[in-house]
Amino acid sequence: MSVTEVLAAVLIGGAAWGVWRLIQYPGGWSFAFAAVHKADRQDLAQARNALSKVRGRARKEVAAAQERHKRAKQAYEERGELAVRELDRLRRTGCGVLTEELGKVSLYEHVATFEGQEIPLAGLAVQFEVARSTNTTYIYLRASDGLPELAEFDGSQFPEEDVRRFSVRIEKAVAVEEKFRRQQAEAIEIAEAGLEEARADSADMDTARADLEKVTARHEDSAELRKAVAEREEAFDRWEALTGRRPR
Repeated sequence: MSVTEVLAAVLIGGAAWGVWRLIQYPGGWSFAFAAVHKADRQDLAQARNALSKVRGRARKEVAAAQERHKRAKQAYEERGELAVRELDRLRRTGCGVLTEELGKVSLYEHVATFEGQEIPLAGLAVQFEVARSTNTTYIYLRASDGLPELAEFDGSQFPEEDVRRFSVRIEKAVAVEEKFRRQQAEAIEIAEAGLEEARADSADMDTARADLEKVTARHEDSAELRKAVAEREEAFDRWEALTGRRPR
């Protein structure tokens, strides 16, 4: 930066400061700058500063109470969200991992699929049959809603023993699924209770909100604030009586 630019910046800064001072201490140059009115300016500044300090302390206390309420509210909401996610996880079992497949039938952890249709293992009835006149085997899959599906296996491609073994594998998977469903129901019941507890446990948030309301109300109309405002207005009155101009 050149000397000219430095001088220009100094002049601009000085001019801005002068304007600010004339606004702070209205009434003319003498009242804003002259040494004879220094005590009057100090009287006005002290009243302003005292009020500013009171309001500053109030803002800090309110801000601290707001932060405490914010943290308590976040903690409450996070507990609820975690409980909801856990409950959703327990309810959404999906198909599970593919464990085995034969022909058009695929066996997953929680469902069997046949020709693209998902059949829940829970409550599934499985029946293996061998055709008398042809080299064909069958697996009947009857879902809990009573709708049957018939999977046919050509013996030239699927030996009887393989189909029989697969049928037994499905039956075992059904038994495992029944046990899983019972455990799942118990886990869901516990998770639902946990969600209700998380939603009901708002004590910390309620306490923080009550504290925030109390702190805010106290500072909106505190005796200290009223006293500081009154003293500033008295200082404004004295300055107006002296200069004919009332400060802002």
